[in-house]
Amino acid sequence: MSVLELLSAVLAAVGDVWAFRAPARLTHPHDAVWAPAIGVAVLAGLSMMLGNVVVFAINRVSGLRMLAGMALGAVFMAVLRMLSATAIALAAWGITRGGIDGEMIAITYLFALAPLVLSFLVFVPHLGLGIARLLEIWSVLALVALLSPVLGVGRWPALAIAVGGWFLSQLLSRLLARPLVAVGSRVWTLATGHATLLTAQDILTGATFVPLERQERRP
Repeated sequence: MSVLELLSAVLAAVGDVWAFRAPARLTHPHDAVWAPAIGVAVLAGLSMMLGNVVVFAINRVSGLRMLAGMALGAVFMAVLRMLSATAIALAAWGITRGGIDGEMIAITYLFALAPLVLSFLVFVPHLGLGIARLLEIWSVLALVALLSPVLGVGRWPALAIAVGGWFLSQLLSRLLARPLVAVGSRVWTLATGHATLLTAQDILTGATFVPLERQERRP
């Protein structure tokens, strides 16, 4: 598959998912499907990074602080996404009684990230967090639409898998939030030489990580 063919397949998949349709390659497993799915996820990630850069600029965060903040944010988001994908697979396994293809679940989850291609809009003042929430809801609904044909189940079982996976991912995220806070704060201190104000809520929201350095009291 050439670069142009891959780009065309990625954009076509994004359009299909936006309209709650299963991408053609997802319904024809014999076709090369991993590359377009990963392409959709990469495009969504780049959009998030673009929005984060604008948010950092608005908050006057630049240089090493911006790079460290973006790196930490990317790691946090990757961990949350992996937890969500794992939770979806577990929920699908439970509801279908083991009748799932783990590879297809992973590919479906990557395609369902298509709405997040618009994540650059999080820079909009006062509306950014709300836009992020709407995009997440859109992504969950897209996942429901895609799981139905992939697993060969109805919309209600697909909805149960998506919702069950979401609740399970929230549980797993809360269990790992504090360790991630400790690691993130340590990495930030090593990279910048300053302590940062990072809470478990910062991790769980999945929002842009804007580092706020702890103000030390002067004697």
